[in-house]
Amino acid sequence: MTSPSEHTPSRTTARGTARPGRDRAPRRGVKACGHDETGRDHTALITEILGLHEALAAEPTLEPGPRTDALFTRLVGLAVARRPAAVVDAVLDDPRLRARLPDLRARCAAGEYALERSWARRVLAAPDPAAALEEFPYLQNYRDLTRMEFHAVAGHAPAPPRRALFVGSGPLPLSALLLARHGVAVDAVDVDRDAVALGAALARALGDDVAVREGDVLTLGDLGGYDLVCLAALVGLAPEEKAAALAHVRSGMRPGAMVLARSAHSLRTLLYPVLDVADGGLGGLDPVAVLHPHTDVVNSVVLARVPA
Repeated sequence: MTSPSEHTPSRTTARGTARPGRDRAPRRGVKACGHDETGRDHTALITEILGLHEALAAEPTLEPGPRTDALFTRLVGLAVARRPAAVVDAVLDDPRLRARLPDLRARCAAGEYALERSWARRVLAAPDPAAALEEFPYLQNYRDLTRMEFHAVAGHAPAPPRRALFVGSGPLPLSALLLARHGVAVDAVDVDRDAVALGAALARALGDDVAVREGDVLTLGDLGGYDLVCLAALVGLAPEEKAAALAHVRSGMRPGAMVLARSAHSLRTLLYPVLDVADGGLGGLDPVAVLHPHTDVVNSVVLARVPA
């Protein structure tokens, strides 16, 4: 989940994987992709999701702890479970749930930020930061997502990316750090000053050559030196904000360069917003590919190219 400071609809940041085991959380807009495992009635599912939202709203804090971990774990478990398309569509079309989705996602964002901030501090305080990071329960999730993204880009570009910018890196910038371990020179930006301080300290402690700096996606300057710009899922929660962010990124990049943005599908959209590749949702970028994982990885991946 993420934070009010960096992962709110009006700010520029985000993360992109879920809490496995004690997982994390995703929105609507994409219909179900043919899941077929649960025979559970959709009304009971809607009732449980609404109840989880009410429970999260009643929590005095979304800092990691037994209660919040259990609530987020259950929510993510419901989101990633395979279900018939008709059930998914009925859930996402429920007017009560649709009305609550913005607040539900905001709370997931706040919880994600709190979780990552807590772990960043824990890793930095450890005598062996690399060993401490290996204990992060969602590390494999990040590895799987980053590997999928890297190979998607490499498969659709003339050559694998050599230099990349990750926008919305957060206090635990695992996506940027893991992308760098694929041989990419990575810079990372985040709108939240505290997240930048933690992220930069973490990169130094782990020995990763990732430069982390403060920045807003809408004020980024010349991006012509980057082969790839990645936007975290919560960079612009509303469609118009996401499109504006992508349009600004496009305006600063060279033709032919790649842009990767995270999205979600099916009930995973309870946790993260959907990026619509049609109707101007990509801010003038040319769509290249959309990947929808059906594993523990929550986020979908939208790959686009800067037009000539």
